[in-house]
Formats: sequence, structure tokens, C-alpha cells
Amino acid sequence: MYQSRRNEKSFQQAEQNHRTSRGYEINGQWYFELRGGGQNGPYESELKMQAGLNEFIKLNNQIYPQY
Repeated sequence: MYQSRRNEKSFQQAEQNHRTSRGYEINGQWYFELRGGGQNGPYESELKMQAGLNEFIKLNNQIYPQY
């Protein structure tokens, strides 16, 4: 049984605070996370990171077509 301490966030609340987007910024440089682990970047801007992510998804779909 899980018990929480006073003033401790519940497990669900803690999970909701987790980053849901694959893209993120560190020290002014943008990256995106890969599902199997790892990251791709850095990119100069969020817009360039998003373009890189879109290209990655496009190439991945060509290599591994969905059934």
C-alpha cells in the first residue's frame, strides 16, 4: 500500500508534471527525445527543432511503414 507524507504530491500529480512534449530547451538550444532513449539536437530554435522532428518522423515512417 502506498502512503504519502503530509505535503507530498500524490503519484498522479507527480506524473502530470512530467514533460509530455518530445521537444525541450536547455541553455537556449533545442532537442527532441527519441522513444527508445536518447536525444537529437541541438537546434538553434524551437522551429528548427520541430522541423528536424518532422523530418525524423517522415524518414522513420518510410523505413518502418505502419501496418
